[in-house]
Amino acid sequence: MSLKSKLMSWFTGFFGGGLITKKGVDRQLPFIFFCFILISLRLMWGLWVEDRMALINHNDKIIEELKIEFHEKDLRLTGLDQRTRIEKMLVGSGNTTLHAPANPPKRIVIE
Repeated sequence: MSLKSKLMSWFTGFFGGGLITKKGVDRQLPFIFFCFILISLRLMWGLWVEDRMALINHNDKIIEELKIEFHEKDLRLTGLDQRTRIEKMLVGSGNTTLHAPANPPKRIVIE
C-alpha cells in the first residue's frame, strides 16, 4: 500500500466513523457523552458564579458610595442642628448681640 492510499483510508475511516467502530469506542459513546455534559455544566456553573461575584463587587462599590454620601449629609445636618441650638441659646440668654452673618466675608487687602 502506498502512503497516499494509507492516508486516504485513514481519513475515510476517521471521518466515516470506521475508526470508532474498529477501536471499540462506539460502546463508550454514552459515557463520553455523559462526561461532555458534566464538563459543560461545570464550565457554565463557573461562568455563572463569576458573573454573580462581579455583580456583588459592583453592588458593594455602590453601597460604599451611598454610605459616604449618607455620612456627609448626616454631618451637614448635625452642623445645622448645632448652629440652631447655639443661636437659640444666645437668644435665650438675652444679653448678647451675636447673630449669624448676613453678608459673606470680604477680603481685606493690605498694601
